[in-house]
Amino acid sequence: MHIFDRKPLIALSLSLNLVACGGGSGSGSSTSPTPTPAPIGAAIAEEYQGTWIAEAYGRVIEIGGSTFRLLDYTSEFCFLVEEASDIDTSDVETLFRIRGNQLEWYSSTGTASFGAPSTVFDPATALPPSCADTVDLQDGQAGYAADPRRDLRLFAQLLEEYSIYPELRGIPVTSLYEEQLSQLTSSSSDEALAEAVFTIASAYRDIHTTVETRLGLVKVLNKPVYADRLFSEWLEQQSLTPPLSPAQVAAANSYIGEQLELERLITLSYAGDSAIVQSAAGGLLTWYVVDDIGYLAIDAMLGFGDVEDNDDELAVLEGALDQAMNDLRDTQVLIVDVRRNGGGKDFLSLAIASRFTGNEALVYRKQARLGSGRTALADVFLKPRGDFQYLAPVFVLTSNQTASAAEVFTLAMRALPQVTLVGESTQGGLSDQLDKQLSNGWPASVANEYYLTPQGESFEATGIPVDLEILQLSRAARLAGVDAGIEAVINLLQE
Repeated sequence: MHIFDRKPLIALSLSLNLVACGGGSGSGSSTSPTPTPAPIGAAIAEEYQGTWIAEAYGRVIEIGGSTFRLLDYTSEFCFLVEEASDIDTSDVETLFRIRGNQLEWYSSTGTASFGAPSTVFDPATALPPSCADTVDLQDGQAGYAADPRRDLRLFAQLLEEYSIYPELRGIPVTSLYEEQLSQLTSSSSDEALAEAVFTIASAYRDIHTTVETRLGLVKVLNKPVYADRLFSEWLEQQSLTPPLSPAQVAAANSYIGEQLELERLITLSYAGDSAIVQSAAGGLLTWYVVDDIGYLAIDAMLGFGDVEDNDDELAVLEGALDQAMNDLRDTQVLIVDVRRNGGGKDFLSLAIASRFTGNEALVYRKQARLGSGRTALADVFLKPRGDFQYLAPVFVLTSNQTASAAEVFTLAMRALPQVTLVGESTQGGLSDQLDKQLSNGWPASVANEYYLTPQGESFEATGIPVDLEILQLSRAARLAGVDAGIEAVINLLQE
């Protein structure tokens, strides 16, 4: 069983903090509507009150005169995620706004003024059947009793009812679930449940199908990332096959770390002795200029500021981008390197890509699975941001490790006329991570969304293809002190 250590690159907690929140309103590029005066005895404006359902996301919001509840549900289960009382309209508007006749959770995917497409909730007159009478108990609540079979059933339902991967892979959930269920009892260990979850997740090879067990994070990659490839390389050199001893594991990890550092040093060596290598945002951005060619590495789409504060993340990113782009603005060509970027937040990806468009441009479309169908398409446009826009030729370097929000960045950039993609196709995990939780407290997630090019192409599970395919991280290139991606761009420029 492959259980990973938790790495906070892709998933962002959707937990709420409604009580005692500061005020705020609006999102996207529009101004929030003026709230309706609250009825007598109510602190929350009437337009927000009622039951709201995001069916494609299995979520329900109930808003009363001064109360809030968020529920997660499947066809059989319903869980209370968050509730708050003694709140008012300003608290609600730090997270939500009314758009048309829908409730938009704008804060989950951006700030009040800039963001990616958000989850929207439709007004409803009744709760889903599984939530109609009562909510299910969770670990830590009075009366809760652990049952691994129930949690496996819940995980299977998340895949059956929300994930896009059973259809993409052509593998129904039912047979996988029934086989694993037959090996569990109501008193099975955490290890047995984790093994069952891993076996099911392995069939779909989706980076956003995850369960954070008490033993570690279950996540099965679609394509090997740098660490996996270096581990295989080390095993071959040592003529070893797993399982390994603790000493061998330590030696393998040491080799992986050394080779990743060597790869980065080789990339930076192209700056030569005269160029100054600069960085910002804790090293998430790195850049230099040589002979009118600029290089900009973006190593994550998360962690620029306080990860729980999208306004802070955007502000820190924008400041770092201003610094980098001003240094790079007079170059004739720019190499943008997202080969090590495992993802983060889509709206940060869009903020970066917006520095490269001179006009409003449709760059991708997005929708979610809705039963056997899909939600309506949401068009995503880039608008110019920053003091200037970089419109000279841009070469985006990608690898199999380029994932999630980094793929969204790549998808947006590929729609721009001056951009060429070089390297390897991306990981193939563009969907946002739909975060849920099993009744035993284990956080879980599935991929429930489709990202499409303006022409309707989907690269989920396959990865975004490149214009020029070049193997990355090869041992031969490292031994020769060569960055294959940068060399490929240099060769293109010399043709």
